[in-house]
Amino acid sequence: MNQESHFCVFSETGKLKQVMLHRPGKEIDRLTIDNMDELLFDDLLWLEQAQREHDNFAEMLRNEGTEVLYFNECLAQVMETPVIRERLIKDIFKFECLDRRLSEAFITELMNMPSLELADHLIAGYTKKEVRDVCDCTGLSLVSCVENGSDFLIHPIPNLYFQRDPAITVANGIIIGQMTFEARRIEPLYWKYITNHHPRFEGMQILFGDAPDEIWPQKVEGGDLLVLTEKAMAIGVSQRTAPTTVQRIGRNLSSRTSIKRIYAFEIPRKRFCMHLDTVFTMVDRDAFCIYPPLLDYLRVWQLDYDEGGVLTSLKQRSDWTHDIANELGFDHIRLIKMLGGDKAGMAREQWHDGCNTLAVAPGRVITYNRNVTASKILRDNGIEVLELEGPELGRGRGGPRCMSMPLNRLPV
Repeated sequence: MNQESHFCVFSETGKLKQVMLHRPGKEIDRLTIDNMDELLFDDLLWLEQAQREHDNFAEMLRNEGTEVLYFNECLAQVMETPVIRERLIKDIFKFECLDRRLSEAFITELMNMPSLELADHLIAGYTKKEVRDVCDCTGLSLVSCVENGSDFLIHPIPNLYFQRDPAITVANGIIIGQMTFEARRIEPLYWKYITNHHPRFEGMQILFGDAPDEIWPQKVEGGDLLVLTEKAMAIGVSQRTAPTTVQRIGRNLSSRTSIKRIYAFEIPRKRFCMHLDTVFTMVDRDAFCIYPPLLDYLRVWQLDYDEGGVLTSLKQRSDWTHDIANELGFDHIRLIKMLGGDKAGMAREQWHDGCNTLAVAPGRVITYNRNVTASKILRDNGIEVLELEGPELGRGRGGPRCMSMPLNRLPV
């Protein structure tokens, strides 16, 4: 497969041609009052309604001419090859505390399961009872018998519908995320298997996240990465992305792609702005929306690299809007401040992802319809807004950009 014709992202606003989504599944019903903090949720979702909303999201994308790929289907296709399936299962077990006898009995059952069913089960997790129901190991495994504070032998990954974070397409390659919190730490493993073994991804270069020293405790999540041009990108230094990882990504990109400059956006390490794209996203060729209180805390650093991946310059930029305008080929950028109503109302819309827009083409974005003020501000600034009804999806603290992983955009 010619990767350049199928997987290419050099902008945030080029017409979106291909995207990866994950439709919420049984893993959402694993959330309880007792475990939702550990699993990074503030509330419990109604699965059936969340699925309806997600189906509408996918249909909106298709209506815009975007091909939608589903994560669980890609994972299932990878597991059609028995040797790959066995290797993946063994790698998954390394994340869990399964003893040898239990692992041997359980893997035998998983190897015989239909691929799509297995993919959905792995994402939803396995309780001890569910494992005991499929393999008789209670007389051999203490792990499956005792109460040790968790009902799960394979933990669910309910955050998976936020596909932006565990991987991101940059240039003609992919950055595999390294997740900050344990609840999401297994997600990049699945993405690595899809990238390395799915036929649609043949020849796709992993730009970060494949080398032994590029895994956790390195930290980077896709919500912090914005691809500006063929030569520059912005990366948030945040609760979820570490400065040392930003430098490593800059080194890798500069030696393997045309990107030679990184703008590091230092934002508060707070949940309300866990990623850069919760407070700052690109909505047109020359326009960004921003949550205004961010400007009180924001510091921007410019990192330049040579073609060998050597950092040649590091400097703080006070006039960063002018710098980015130059990168984009404009005299200035439009910084659309998501102001309106009272201070509490502004904060409330930000909490519900008012800034987390997904551009499907230059000047055309998808947002949640509940953020009435944010949508009006965007329209007043010449941005076409497609409104998605997403009260259940939004309970997970992520918007349309969070839920989508672009694979291919046309040039701007």
